[in-house]
Amino acid sequence: MRTLSAGVGLLLFAWCAQIASASSLADEVQPLVESACMACHTGTVVAPFDMAGLDYDLSEPSTFRAWERVYDRLERGDMPPPPMPALDPAMLEPALRALKVALIEANLAARGEQRAPLRRLTRLEYGYTINDLLGLDEAVGTALGQSLPAEADSGGFDTVAAKQGISPLHVRSYLRAAEEALDAAIVLGPERAPDKRVIEYAKSGYLNFMHDAEILGGGITKRVDDAVAMFFDTGSTYLMHTESEGYHVPTPGRYRVTMEAWAYQADTPVTLTLYRGTKQGSAAQLSELLGSFDLVGEAPRTVSLTTYLRPGDLLSPSVADLEPPATGAYVNYFAPDENVKEYAGEGVAIRSLTIEGPLADVWPPTSTRQLLVGIEFDDEGQPRLGKAPLEHIREIVDAFATRAFRRPLADGEAEAYVGLAEPVLAAGRPFLEAVRVPLRAILSAPPFLFQTAAPGRLDDFALATRLSYFLWRSMPDEALFALAREGSLGEPEVLAGQVERMLDDPKADRFVKDFAGQAFRLYELKATNPDSGLYPEYDDRLGQAMAWETELFLAELIAEDLGVGHLIDADFTFLNRRLAEHYGIADVEGQWMRKVTLSADSRRGGLITQASIHKVTANGTVTSPVPRGNFVLANVLGRPAPPPPPGIEGLEPDTRGTTTVREQLTAHRENIVCASCHRAIDPPGFALESFDPIGGFRSHYRISGGEMRYGDFVAPAPYKQGPAVDASGVTPGGHAFADIAEYQALLLREEIEQIARHVVSQLLVFGTGAEIGFADRDQVHRLAADLGDRAYPFRTMIHAVAQSDLFRSR
Repeated sequence: MRTLSAGVGLLLFAWCAQIASASSLADEVQPLVESACMACHTGTVVAPFDMAGLDYDLSEPSTFRAWERVYDRLERGDMPPPPMPALDPAMLEPALRALKVALIEANLAARGEQRAPLRRLTRLEYGYTINDLLGLDEAVGTALGQSLPAEADSGGFDTVAAKQGISPLHVRSYLRAAEEALDAAIVLGPERAPDKRVIEYAKSGYLNFMHDAEILGGGITKRVDDAVAMFFDTGSTYLMHTESEGYHVPTPGRYRVTMEAWAYQADTPVTLTLYRGTKQGSAAQLSELLGSFDLVGEAPRTVSLTTYLRPGDLLSPSVADLEPPATGAYVNYFAPDENVKEYAGEGVAIRSLTIEGPLADVWPPTSTRQLLVGIEFDDEGQPRLGKAPLEHIREIVDAFATRAFRRPLADGEAEAYVGLAEPVLAAGRPFLEAVRVPLRAILSAPPFLFQTAAPGRLDDFALATRLSYFLWRSMPDEALFALAREGSLGEPEVLAGQVERMLDDPKADRFVKDFAGQAFRLYELKATNPDSGLYPEYDDRLGQAMAWETELFLAELIAEDLGVGHLIDADFTFLNRRLAEHYGIADVEGQWMRKVTLSADSRRGGLITQASIHKVTANGTVTSPVPRGNFVLANVLGRPAPPPPPGIEGLEPDTRGTTTVREQLTAHRENIVCASCHRAIDPPGFALESFDPIGGFRSHYRISGGEMRYGDFVAPAPYKQGPAVDASGVTPGGHAFADIAEYQALLLREEIEQIARHVVSQLLVFGTGAEIGFADRDQVHRLAADLGDRAYPFRTMIHAVAQSDLFRSR
């Protein structure tokens, strides 16, 4: 009875304290609300946010979010909007102070003793971890990771634990992936010399028939001495791929691919490409551009690359940068009764394609030796046991589980897994079959699949894990494990040294790709296919270069410790010939990406002028200031616009080109409910209207030219010039700009501190798996403010995040 009475007393005390707190908050805030807010925010007649009936119980999540929104709008000065007079500081400041204290207390009470929930490895992290744990080729782990259930699209980072889930489908997928990972890692038997297949295209029976064939696909290539010339990229999809020459990938592995080719009938550089794909019916489905190579002049060039191939994969050489033929010049493109024998246009002559593999440095492979520790192998590549099978399994399990769980094993933990192998051995099954049972269990165990740190300050092993998944997207290496075992990793100087080492390691490219992929939405780059009639210049190589530009740009900010203001404007970028031509920048030759200094009058410079950003914020046909404005607000400033109120329809851009989106938005903003949000959304969106859906700078919109018909063949007609682009606007602060350059200058002058705060927040969320709560804001602001006198350098910011209490605790 005493225990029950004490419990009831505590509950009553908490309830009374909550009532008292809400009452005190109301006393401080209600006068401001009644005098300045309720006239508009009642019944959503004038403004979409209804404050009528909003109480002060911040333990209720929806109420907390409502007051958090009120605090943000008041603290930034967004409310009341112009032309209404500003609030009286004597009333505003006490209300904001009281509301801030109450929101912090409520946030801390809601999350309890741990800021970050238990976090699961993402699909990408799983793949990288499998690679590093088992010593596999990166393509193997990547494929296994992608075979897992897709991450929920929460609009933020997939590392956020609160938005992750796990289901029976996940469990089945983990078990299957573990089996496939062990299959790839344990490769035994006699060493096999790499196969070598040379495809000499001039000797191809299939191509020698197709050169003159009066069928679809015939007549679009021709024999040129000891090579075959091709002129149009679609030809390779059903003519030049490796399966049409009878080559099939024998076993999974890494293969070296070599091509010998030269420019044919060309006065300018032409481009040879290589794709990987699969056979789909009678044609090749080319899914991945592996390489691009410039060919200049008639001297043959030999190019080579190494890639991972699986049975069922095919390779296909192709061409790029070649103008589609005019009607009658390359007639078989439209009519199969003529060919290219007399065609005088530019092409590529390809002599041979050679495939060697699978390639292995040692036998059995490193993955097998790394996994089966303590095992010797005979001349036939079979294991030779030096002690009792169970002793070998105990040694293997102890080493493997320690690395897989990223910490020392608890007492009896290894024996529990070793015990899984005993029934298999007792049944007389082979040693390898027995050892796979505990290994498979380890690869599907929670300590492997989750970051399982205890609440509170991270110990050194948990810190090593968080740091390695932050900067490498994978498990710690031996250097981190060694420092964790010593107990010295948490020392500030040691931790700083490891951050430096890790950022200089090639594995930091994983951080760059994944951070850019999510923070800047590069993963959406292939989500739309630009309209081929409106944007015929777009191809896979341009899309690939777009992604490379943004990734290399971010890597440069980190490597050179450049300020986050470079996200808005910079005097350099990364280009190859294909992207430079798209940007109208001269004197950039070759397909390799390199740092290019931009002229003072360049329209490029900074993340928001890069074509990748323009493509992911357009639908492939038209642009709209709304998604682009939202990108700047959410992904650059960290102030995403709220979703439209119920009943408010989104804009459908006029694809005929008879009205501009600006004209439609002007009418849209006449609705006072819409106007408050569009004050913030539209200005950055208008500034980015200078760029078309594939990132080309424009002075006018493009509109469709309709279709052209050649018998049953339909092709888009050339596009037409549409209305002029107006990239001017006025910021919420009342500052007018005429174009993208003036808008960039305004952002750098008005918002640089907020941009830095947002980058700090992104790094913390990405690295810890916990969203920034209201109670974390002051720490985030301090982290950013401490770097303000150095223009918020990016690499230093990563160091500051890694040393922060928010990063070093769960």
